[in-house]
Amino acid sequence: MRLMPARPSTSAGHRAERNTRVRILDAAQALFAESGYASVSMPTIAQASGVTAGAIYKHFDSKEDLFFEAVALRAVEARTFAAARTSNPAIDIPSAVASYSLTVLKPLRQLSLEVHAASLRNAKVRRLLSRALSGNFREIEAALRSGQNAGSIDPALDAALLSRAVTVMVMGLLHMETLLPELIDDRTWLAFLEDRVAALIGAKVGAAPGRRRGKMM
Repeated sequence: MRLMPARPSTSAGHRAERNTRVRILDAAQALFAESGYASVSMPTIAQASGVTAGAIYKHFDSKEDLFFEAVALRAVEARTFAAARTSNPAIDIPSAVASYSLTVLKPLRQLSLEVHAASLRNAKVRRLLSRALSGNFREIEAALRSGQNAGSIDPALDAALLSRAVTVMVMGLLHMETLLPELIDDRTWLAFLEDRVAALIGAKVGAAPGRRRGKMM
């Protein structure tokens, strides 16, 4: 008697779906960063991630949604990396901002610039960007207010305006490759950024990543 193959367990099926989604996001991140939003098609992403063009729509409704999730995932990775640079389990704002000058965050810089460029041409990307920025403002403002309540940040400063100022600084650092490529990974630059952001938000920082001029290993 011929036996039918056993059906994969639900958990195994979910794991396979998650793995496929991760492959798609990884491929999308690389392609968008390298070629730009406008030049990358869904079939190209599907081919790079090893799925069919039709199958990719099981995971993402549109190219815009995939684009933004790829950027959001990279941003989460960046925040996790920035938090790991300090012993404080909460997000350290000066350290997080300075991290945007590190080589390891180059893909995030590239993707973020693509988001802003694409938003000028695509209304849906523009709406997604506006929503994401609003969320970023709220997140930074909440962290600032928490610090103010804890006494580690000057309570007299406007947390809402500070969250915007911090975001503007980050936006400038997205252009490191074109404006200041020689300062990427530079210890003195990183320490200077941390000090200046700490002064901006009225906070004190502990040990900076290094006062001696040189490149981070």
